[in-house]
Amino acid sequence: MKVLILRSSFQSDDFVRTEYAELLDLLKNKCNAEITILGDENVGEWRAASAPDFVMVATGGVENLFKTLWSTGALKTTTLIADGRNNSLAASLEILSYLGEQGQEGRIVHGTNEEILNDIVNVRTRRASLFEGTRIGVFGNPSDWLIASGVDYDYLHEHFGIETVFIDLQRLIDEIGETAETDLLAADKTYSAIKKICQEERLDAMTIRCFDIVKACNTTSCLALARLNDEGIVAGCEGDMQTLMTMLLAKKLCNEPAFMANPSILTDKTSMFAHCTVPLSMCYKTTMRTHFESGIGVAVQGDLPLGDYTILKWGGRKLDKFFVTEAKAIKNEYSNHFCRTQITFDVNLKPYLLKHPIGNHHVIIKGRHAEEIRRFLTSFLAFRRP
Repeated sequence: MKVLILRSSFQSDDFVRTEYAELLDLLKNKCNAEITILGDENVGEWRAASAPDFVMVATGGVENLFKTLWSTGALKTTTLIADGRNNSLAASLEILSYLGEQGQEGRIVHGTNEEILNDIVNVRTRRASLFEGTRIGVFGNPSDWLIASGVDYDYLHEHFGIETVFIDLQRLIDEIGETAETDLLAADKTYSAIKKICQEERLDAMTIRCFDIVKACNTTSCLALARLNDEGIVAGCEGDMQTLMTMLLAKKLCNEPAFMANPSILTDKTSMFAHCTVPLSMCYKTTMRTHFESGIGVAVQGDLPLGDYTILKWGGRKLDKFFVTEAKAIKNEYSNHFCRTQITFDVNLKPYLLKHPIGNHHVIIKGRHAEEIRRFLTSFLAFRRP
């Protein structure tokens, strides 16, 4: 773990070492931290082999120093350490506000030396255990239109302990076999075939290039994914790994099944999402319709209860960015012009979605979980390797 300490030009490196001796010893001994101290007068001499995991603000008057480092790309983390002495918290608040103006989520680790250490250790421990040993099945390649939704599979394994299992779609097609007599029976055969492979491969989650199944088997996987999510196997569409990781996070962190959906209609006051599958347990009523784009097979129209929800996305090839907000569902009217499950929220997502979205698909879960997710991911990302 690398910690960069910022100090003002009114203080020296020796002052920092003496003033924060106990905390620095804890970080070195408990977290194997590599410590670097930096002031305005020697910023031009600083060259780091890799970006620090944390920035510790030791004194006031370092706001411009941070801004200079951030603007040159020398910093990646947005997590600050400040115990409050020497105007460190005041400076950290100014820096955090600056990051917010840059569209960056950030966080301050604050408290006693023991509280700061425990916060850091707990995040590292939770990061190591949250996904460790998870097996994700990728049924076919991501859909052709997902040009910004892939992940670095090696990075998933090295950084999160996730094992990716690649499954040839022909194996699933053979398992589904001949087309059933009715669309509902065909959907049930598809569910059984996917579940069998998930059990054989010991998968905790899966995503599928679903449109190839529509073409090859004249059926869809929409109902299968809905049922698998209810049974605890996190299941996503179109081979979208970034969204699948978001759904997996929702399950492991919040214990909530997730609706993976497309933003479809945005106004200055509302945002409507739609897709052709949704966990049945999230709905008070479900209707089986045909798949929207193809008019084939079975898709799920789920009526979700009105009330509090969290909308989120964890993305980037190395999962180094995220978006999360809370909103109230205000209507779930149905239209033939969209995917079958449709839900409208009282939130204006235009500034985010029309300017700097994290991909297309977003994840919707019941309840108010934004603070929990934001706190975890902000801390979590402080430990990522660039």
